[in-house]
Amino acid sequence: MSNPWVFMGVDRSHFSAKLRPVLRYKKIYHVEYPPDQQRIADRTGTGFVPVLFSPEDEVFQDTTDIIDALEERFPDPKVIPAGLDGLVCRLFELYADEFFPTVSMRTRWAYEENEQELRRAFSAFTGNLDLGNAFANLMSSYLPMLGFTEETIPAIDAHTNEILEALDKHLTEHSFVLGERLSLADCALMGPLYAHLYLDRVTRKDLYDKYINVCMWIERCNRPVPENMGDWFNGSYPDSLNTILGIIGRDAAPLLLAMDESYQTWATANAVSGEEAPRGTGTYSGTLQNIPFSAGVRPYVSWKLQRLREFDTSCASQALSDTGCEILLSRPEQTCELEKVNFKLLFKA
Repeated sequence: MSNPWVFMGVDRSHFSAKLRPVLRYKKIYHVEYPPDQQRIADRTGTGFVPVLFSPEDEVFQDTTDIIDALEERFPDPKVIPAGLDGLVCRLFELYADEFFPTVSMRTRWAYEENEQELRRAFSAFTGNLDLGNAFANLMSSYLPMLGFTEETIPAIDAHTNEILEALDKHLTEHSFVLGERLSLADCALMGPLYAHLYLDRVTRKDLYDKYINVCMWIERCNRPVPENMGDWFNGSYPDSLNTILGIIGRDAAPLLLAMDESYQTWATANAVSGEEAPRGTGTYSGTLQNIPFSAGVRPYVSWKLQRLREFDTSCASQALSDTGCEILLSRPEQTCELEKVNFKLLFKA
């Protein structure tokens, strides 16, 4: 038997939870180890997890890149459909990875009961109380950058309740987000919904009490059996999915677009071709559920939008026109494109 792939992740890590179902769904022979931070940093330049090492000792970092690589190397079963379903997968990935952390970090760190448990959980995982608390302090320090304030809590909570209610209703009729087969849309949502809401004490009770269909979906995604699955929607979407997309289009899409516009303005004046993009370029402002909202600008989000717009968006704009998500598909007049090179995000030459 050949050597396994090595998956280094963390149970309560958003992006580890996103990647794990893909490995299981594709039945990739792998082992899961705790992160070796020195090895990761030596190979990639950063300590970000998860990372994946191939049997040939290639290293992959960033779940968006990792899943693309696995889709190419292990095309059956696919996790990213063709056509409109594939674009919608990327849309859910953008939403789950770049907007929903405002929700999942609020639920994780705004409840004292959760924070106490998390500090113990991180300490148990690292085997050291000081390391666990240091990691907890680092994670909670990201809250202001994500737009979390006392004033925005009502808007964040309202969005959380609406999206969970809509998803739970959708999952009463369908096994997965895009029909009867797991896709990237499911894996992306598993990041925050499993690693944060399902594993954290306060929200876990809330999910069991109010959203049991979401809980059953989480278990299906974590233990996928592709032989027992049906088909994707193939672009013909039920009202329940359009409702979910409508909530994303109303709340998340305008803020993601505002962040991109702020980045493009900054980059037009400051970007130098071939240089590495900073992780942040100031702040942007908008509204969430009619409440003023301000957060940090992350060029990485513009890279994710750039990837979304690389799909054939001609038919997608019309298909999504009733959801509000179509505003994300048009390229800005002034576009400073980005590219990934050797694990770094660079201004494209």
